[in-house]
Amino acid sequence: MKHTPLVLFDRDLVARVSPGKRDKVLWLHGYTIDSSAWSELWELLPDWDHTGIDLPGHGYSLPLPASENLPSLARRVARSALARGIEHIAALSFGTLLGLQIIIEFPDSFRSLTLGAPALGGGPQDSDVGARYEELAAIYRREGFTPELRRLWMQSPPNIFKGAEAHPALWNRLWRMVGKHPWWELQDGSYGRLSNHRQSVEQLRNSPTPTLVLVGDNELPAFKRCGELIRRYLPNCERRYLPSLGHLCLLEDPRAVHNILEEHWTAHSRKLEAYA
Repeated sequence: MKHTPLVLFDRDLVARVSPGKRDKVLWLHGYTIDSSAWSELWELLPDWDHTGIDLPGHGYSLPLPASENLPSLARRVARSALARGIEHIAALSFGTLLGLQIIIEFPDSFRSLTLGAPALGGGPQDSDVGARYEELAAIYRREGFTPELRRLWMQSPPNIFKGAEAHPALWNRLWRMVGKHPWWELQDGSYGRLSNHRQSVEQLRNSPTPTLVLVGDNELPAFKRCGELIRRYLPNCERRYLPSLGHLCLLEDPRAVHNILEEHWTAHSRKLEAYA
């Protein structure tokens, strides 16, 4: 596995980087994992310049400040990304909320957005996931950090990690990642503050960023519905279903996904424009 050094992305956000000669891509991971989740995809996309941040309270990044909400976090991440010349965004699950908010706040600044397992602020939510989150919060209030949090979160149902069960190497990597997650957000509800921010139809309609929505055939119904709403309301959006994949569709079969990502980025690359 290629070594990916850590850098300070913003004042309290750490990122992994993997330089390349093509456009720069910002990666936003899902809840309770971290930027090391992208390693297999990055190895399959060596020509692209990758930056994967650890979301607040994940990996090496500090917790979400009490004063921060989804729009302010999106503005902060976007400004740091633009200062580094980043042009594309790829996001998974919870990270898609942030990715969407970035193109709402900066509708003309990025060349493309990719959303895997799309979520929509104020949109459909899976009741089993919500119930499990409340169960985790109750355990954390009662016992603090405990391995039981990981066991419950990765248990199916809800089927967030079910697709990974068929890929032992991926499952083991995710098991280690989630095992390191500190769960600080269960104490202060900070991630509820992010996920409950409403992303309106009007905001989506005013965001022309070319967007690719990727949905696994075995995705949770609420996320499929979010994908349909995003496809319907973003003015420049394509949705594709991925056979046999589940919620973590960008991670479960990187070899099936990387060509799709590369096609999308290439179609909206500044280098392609230069030769047009």
